[in-house]
Amino acid sequence: MPLVLARIDCRLIHGQVVETWVPHTSADSLIVANDDLAGNPFLRSVMELAVPPTVRVRFCRLDEAVRVLADADLNRERSILLIASAADAVTLRKAGAAFDLLNIGNLHFAAGKVEISPSVFFSPEDFDALGWFRSHGVSVLIQGTPFEAGTSFDAEREQG
Repeated sequence: MPLVLARIDCRLIHGQVVETWVPHTSADSLIVANDDLAGNPFLRSVMELAVPPTVRVRFCRLDEAVRVLADADLNRERSILLIASAADAVTLRKAGAAFDLLNIGNLHFAAGKVEISPSVFFSPEDFDALGWFRSHGVSVLIQGTPFEAGTSFDAEREQG
């Protein structure tokens, strides 16, 4: 199973991913699906500095991600898919990205968001997106690192 983790984290590549998730999953590839970052060579180069040379990093637009995932699969890479938002994750799943578990590591606070954990805040749109996942058989787990127990997310229960 080449896709070893699909993760929403507004920070995308950072120490938590590189230092805990990459070794825990034995990943040798990071696929970052984000339209803004794909078009910003400077930010891409800064993020790549945090990644060991043994891990391949690919930045792509959302509309390219399914093809990039398929390429990684053909190359037998163990990939972590990094996405910045729940809406982007829905876009990718609808386009054909195959994952049945979605990890949420960090979504920053903003006005109108509800605190789910100390590092995860949901907007009404996030609740809608995560409800969509639930109705399509995708489990959602809020978990910063693999060493935390994590919390399963039930969209209907949490919106209450």
